Amino acid sequence: MPALFRQTKPHALPADAEILEKDGRPHARIREGKQTKFYPLTKDGKRYLRPVAVWCAEVVHADGRRRRVRFSPNKDAAAVMLAKLLTEIEQEKAGVRTPLTTQQGRPLAALLVEYRAHHADKGNTPEQTAQAARRCELTFGGCGFLTLTDLDATAAERWLSTRRAIPKAEGGFGARTSNHYVTAMKAFGNWLVKARRVAENPFRFLGKVNTDVDVRHVRRPLTDDEFTRLIAAAAVGGPFRGLPGPDRVMLYAVAGMTGLRASELASLTPASFALEAETPTLTVGAAYSKRKRKDTLPVHPDLARQLRPWLSAKPAAPLWPGKWAVHNEAVDLIRRDLETARAAWIAEAGTAEERAEREKSDFLVYEDASGGKADFHSLRHRFVTELVKAGVQPKDAKELARHSTITLTMDRYAHVTLQDTAAALARMPGLTGGSSTGAAPGAAGKGNGGGQSGVIEEVADRPTLKSELTEPLGVKAVEANRRGSETEEESTPSRSRTCNLRFRRPTLYPIELWVHVSEI
Repeated sequence: MPALFRQTKPHALPADAEILEKDGRPHARIREGKQTKFYPLTKDGKRYLRPVAVWCAEVVHADGRRRRVRFSPNKDAAAVMLAKLLTEIEQEKAGVRTPLTTQQGRPLAALLVEYRAHHADKGNTPEQTAQAARRCELTFGGCGFLTLTDLDATAAERWLSTRRAIPKAEGGFGARTSNHYVTAMKAFGNWLVKARRVAENPFRFLGKVNTDVDVRHVRRPLTDDEFTRLIAAAAVGGPFRGLPGPDRVMLYAVAGMTGLRASELASLTPASFALEAETPTLTVGAAYSKRKRKDTLPVHPDLARQLRPWLSAKPAAPLWPGKWAVHNEAVDLIRRDLETARAAWIAEAGTAEERAEREKSDFLVYEDASGGKADFHSLRHRFVTELVKAGVQPKDAKELARHSTITLTMDRYAHVTLQDTAAALARMPGLTGGSSTGAAPGAAGKGNGGGQSGVIEEVADRPTLKSELTEPLGVKAVEANRRGSETEEESTPSRSRTCNLRFRRPTLYPIELWVHVSEI
């Protein structure tokens, strides 16, 4: 019977790791929390091998091919799963075929055709269906998977790791795109189980990578001045990607004031807006919303006033038609108008020195010196950032952005500059009273929540407070103990239980008494 084992994965060797001999080979002694563990080193001695969580086994299948099968992080559960698999293999060798075994030789190309139909029947758009199937197809082709029995999560994981190591210009991708591929393969595996093609998802334990350590596309929100100049440049610009200048003006305005994604904006028609209602709204269909449900969002009153005359002249068709929202063409759209706006801004310089300074600045550039890009999706970042600057509650900002978690809203989409943090710090009460924002001295210290205002002056003007702060704690503890004992004697003259303070619960006595008790 095949033996269960756990695969090992190389990890970087810490600089302070202790190397010693164990079982005839060098090991690294690693401190993990409160435990000390020993791991064998690689052949070059630069890394150590740490077992992964999932138990595996090398199993010879009915067709004679040996494959590594991953089971469960629990060893007992893995043993049960291995025994079940071996039973199915023996049954297949004996000619007892189940509905699952009849599917094992099917080509993946035929299964992908069925999966496309299933994906479309769920209400997804043709673009979403094609993208999900294409990601699976690329992975299977890169790993050499031809039939259902070829699917292997380890090989897929290795292929994704190789692609992440390749520069994007040469066909590689980042951690976030890699996770999208993992999501697509897991969805395909789940469909295989539901459609009774396999017993379990072959990509069940395929994990995602940390996107924070490999950020290849950092976005920056446009400032208010940049956003205004972008709209002005679009207003005087000619048609581009099939969109006239006035239509691009409204496209940028709606994107910057609602946070809608490019694909969602491309799906809007005049019927999507209800601007005459008491609360103006717009609706995104479930087929175009990223979270696959119908979204109704409020529209800012100023934006509603700008939209009414523009929408009245539009036919009952998509407001921004064409393919500008697919294949990253929206990047070319905003990039062209940013270049136009920057050229106009530089031309406004009054002197040669001012012109030279403007040419060196990052104002209205697509990519600044720190690598932040102002692409079309950065308008969504601007929307969330402006909500936070306006003091909107995090819960409200999350709902308006239609995010799954507040962490995504506040950590990824809300951008805070040094000027923002400096302004927030300036509102903090100072040591001498008041704040640096011009508030009256001592005003913040009156009433509830006075904070630290006037702390130094209060200590200087209150001798009793100074004596309380400088009086030895031991004197206060003894005095408090004496008063507490007298009170106990007067109130319970006939008690039968001991009055030793060490037997009292700590929450019932002030801290001074416990200082005294600790000295007994």
